[in-house]
Amino acid sequence: VFEGMAIGGYAIGAEEGILYLRYEYKYMRNYLEGVLQNMRSTNLLGENICGIKGFNFDIRIQSGAGSYVCGEESALIESAEGNRGEPRPRPPFPVEKGYKDCPTVVNNVETLCSVVNIINFGHQWYLRQGTEASKGTKVLSISGDCRYPGVYEMEWGFTVKDILEMVGATDTFAVQMGGPSGALIGKNMFKKTVCYEDLSTGGSLIIFNSSRDIIRDVVLNFTDFFIAESCGSCVPCRNIPFLLKQKLEKMLAGKGTRTDI
Repeated sequence: VFEGMAIGGYAIGAEEGILYLRYEYKYMRNYLEGVLQNMRSTNLLGENICGIKGFNFDIRIQSGAGSYVCGEESALIESAEGNRGEPRPRPPFPVEKGYKDCPTVVNNVETLCSVVNIINFGHQWYLRQGTEASKGTKVLSISGDCRYPGVYEMEWGFTVKDILEMVGATDTFAVQMGGPSGALIGKNMFKKTVCYEDLSTGGSLIIFNSSRDIIRDVVLNFTDFFIAESCGSCVPCRNIPFLLKQKLEKMLAGKGTRTDI
């Protein structure tokens, strides 16, 4: 990630990089600071990097209170500046007016890692991985009812069934693709290929077996999540999850109507 940031800094002529680390992951900070210090001592960060005159770039870690909405680039910038994590109206876009009103390029850590691999192994190597429209690899966070939860890196083009077998999932009833705002799929979709042209995901998979009550354990839980995580800036996101929760609780109490469905 840090090498990719340095390459990005070289490409656009930036001198400062910021890794935004939400506060919930503070246990990683000392390790990351150690990596940065090692890079400085080997002239991979700092002044005249690798002997290239004028290539000056350094990275610092910025902690934020962290929230779901801070995954959106302008909300992340607001949080990094010490403000409430809330998306900015656009235009202007961050590349014109971003962190502290300076032009800012925001990239996902996976993108930055891919840059380094492409430079090390060549673009043809990268293009040989994945599918026609989804090149390279994807980092997946897999949790739920399985024997081997964890973080995996896989080539695009695997099926949901492949993943379930890999992580030791049995009696799987449903899989949540892409986190709470993604899609909940059933057994009829387990043979689908995970890629942008078939079944896309941001990288999170949650596995549920047949012991789960999908409405109570999953859907109701996700409405609580969105009630807590809404930044509150617009009415639909601020109010509708609460109304949906009321409808679900009414139905679960056996008092629902056809219009509730």
